[in-house]
Amino acid sequence: MWRALFLAKSCRVVCDDVGLERRFGSQGLGDLNYPSDVCMTHDNLIVVADRDNHRIHVVRRGGAVVYFFGSRGTAHGMFNEPCGVCVNSAGHIIVADSLNHRVQMFSSDGTFLRAFGSRGHAPGQFDQPLRVC
Repeated sequence: MWRALFLAKSCRVVCDDVGLERRFGSQGLGDLNYPSDVCMTHDNLIVVADRDNHRIHVVRRGGAVVYFFGSRGTAHGMFNEPCGVCVNSAGHIIVADSLNHRVQMFSSDGTFLRAFGSRGHAPGQFDQPLRVC
């Protein structure tokens, strides 16, 4: 079982099953600005939704950044306050792109695959989605 504590500029991840506790997010490449969600990939990488930097970070268990993707915008692969993140059984990274009112899906290396949703209350529409699971 793992849990995460989000601070304004960092993220602390605790995994009780393996005795892991890491805090990451500092100035430079791995800088976080209001991380809002975290999940683990099938190969034990940590995926963080970095809300105010409008990107997704993928880091090793020790905190080293493997890669990050995204920037602020409305085009496919861009975000406006990504708030939720999960990894599905196929290893795809799924992101709740809150202020773009959609959900986006990426390959395990961060390549854009598809997006769905728009602002509204009808089927297939969202009003600031916050989480995906």
